[in-house]
Amino acid sequence: MNDFVLSLFPFVEGRRAADAGLSSQQWIELGSTVKQIQASQLPSDLRPIVPHESFAPTRREVLMQLETAIGRPADSDAVQGELAEFWNSRREKIRALVDRADRLARQLRVESSPLVLCHADLHAWNMLIDFDEDLWLVDWDETVLALKERDLMFVMGGIGRDLVSPHGTASFLQGYGEAEIDPRALAYYRYAWAVQDMGAYAEQVFFSVGLGEESRRDACEGFVDMFEPGNIVDIAFESDGARL
Repeated sequence: MNDFVLSLFPFVEGRRAADAGLSSQQWIELGSTVKQIQASQLPSDLRPIVPHESFAPTRREVLMQLETAIGRPADSDAVQGELAEFWNSRREKIRALVDRADRLARQLRVESSPLVLCHADLHAWNMLIDFDEDLWLVDWDETVLALKERDLMFVMGGIGRDLVSPHGTASFLQGYGEAEIDPRALAYYRYAWAVQDMGAYAEQVFFSVGLGEESRRDACEGFVDMFEPGNIVDIAFESDGARL
């Protein structure tokens, strides 16, 4: 519709899994469902128009623009100044994270396994539990043909502290079944997720014209929170043994 894409789906009345938690059986059912999704064979007319994994982290270019913007402190407002100060205090860690994402991307681009259909945003905020205790997956806007680890990273370590427990992972894999997991792919997708979120937050603080100060301050706080112990930056570095 004009410049917008609309998604139409049934309204599900229920609770977010992030709030309600998943039972062991629901984790098993989720694993079985994800396996079925990834085994789906798209019709020949649909496959070319579904996005394909490019092994290029989304919004990576925003971080390059941010380096330049931070170098112009006279043009910064208070929120931008806060983010710039934090960026400068973590500059080497940020550069190492982006560099690691780039290195793994180059490897996977030439060595990776076949691409499968992935939900690509499979965290607990995109799962609903209705009043019959049935589990629903929502928010299919990021659907992509990618490595299976694109979805598996959300249930094997997750993207933030306390989002998935070892028991939840074990139950998910019970439903998912045996599979050869590429640790490099898991690591790449975690680095790429961190790059994507940093870029999104930075974009709101520095480059989103007309965005209110409260929203920009929330974005600044979101950027900083990524570096808290146990959150995505730590998870990314720990996933392939890197330490900074």
